[in-house]
Amino acid sequence: MNPGKILFIPFFLVAAINCRAQTAKEDRIDAEYHKCLLKDTSYATLCNCSFEAFGKWDKEMDKTYKKLLNTLKKDKDKTALKQSQKAWLAYKDAEFNNYNNMFNQPGNKWSILRQDGRVEIVRARTLQLRNYLEALKKN
Repeated sequence: MNPGKILFIPFFLVAAINCRAQTAKEDRIDAEYHKCLLKDTSYATLCNCSFEAFGKWDKEMDKTYKKLLNTLKKDKDKTALKQSQKAWLAYKDAEFNNYNNMFNQPGNKWSILRQDGRVEIVRARTLQLRNYLEALKKN
């Protein structure tokens, strides 16, 4: 295996987190993920950091979804959010299945790519739900 390729993946993940932190106010979960990634660049650490970040984003998404649902006053708005979340969960499951098939390759870098993609999907949905909640609170 080419040693340059082995170093590329950890560098890419750390660079992506650094870029995300510089473009917007860094979220607490992203900050913890970033700090974890900087501990060392071993595959075990990268995977553990990613699994930890996924769990935190998933928990935050559930919490934000419930807050948003409780903020909505009209039944039709609550129903629409529930339908949206159900559709998003189907999308998430399909994407995770896609990652499992597409990145089902020998080598550690594939499991890291798979897990980092999962983190990004759940993170994006959480931030989307937060934006909805913030917009409703401003009215």
